[in-house]
Amino acid sequence: MRIEKIHVTPMGQVMDQDNMLDLVGQVAGECYMSDMSHDKCIKRALNCILRGHHSPWEHVSVKLKCTVDRGTSHALVRHRHCAFQQSSTIYHKYKNGIVVISETKLPEYKRIAYEQCEQSYMQALEAGEEPSEARDVLPTALATNVIITTNIREWMYMLHRRVGPGDSTKMHIWAQRTREWFKEHYPLILETFDMWYEKHPL
Repeated sequence: MRIEKIHVTPMGQVMDQDNMLDLVGQVAGECYMSDMSHDKCIKRALNCILRGHHSPWEHVSVKLKCTVDRGTSHALVRHRHCAFQQSSTIYHKYKNGIVVISETKLPEYKRIAYEQCEQSYMQALEAGEEPSEARDVLPTALATNVIITTNIREWMYMLHRRVGPGDSTKMHIWAQRTREWFKEHYPLILETFDMWYEKHPL
């Protein structure tokens, strides 16, 4: 058994912030036959966020690969405005042992429980069970890769929704790691959406 931490990485080419702002500004400006100069488009895109006119931000998307526990993945896939692709426990045979997600040192009782799950899974495979049946004993902490593609409006909504008291600690960590990625690549966009959500909390 191995232990991993939650992490988030981009897939494919990442549009730079300046180009994204320009594109969204053009989309928003189309409604009003507006000035399409670069500076005007950037200002318009940011003003759309501050005014709550967020639909233009549905025209640009980001694709991230997230390694999380399956419990967190079960909550993430409820966001219907996202496209998801996830590693399958039917087609993936964990012949070299399972990987679990933990941000801290595993307490002994959890380590024992996960090792028992792993042993039961291996015994099921050895007994001739199909992976689709053997997987029934795998723990919720099992690591899984989820590719999430969605628009910026939805990403920003998820980052603010998924830090509430109703979500798990691991979901909070996922939101924080994802926020760190957006802060690195789209700091101005993130900051402007934060200003909106500060005045309009969920």
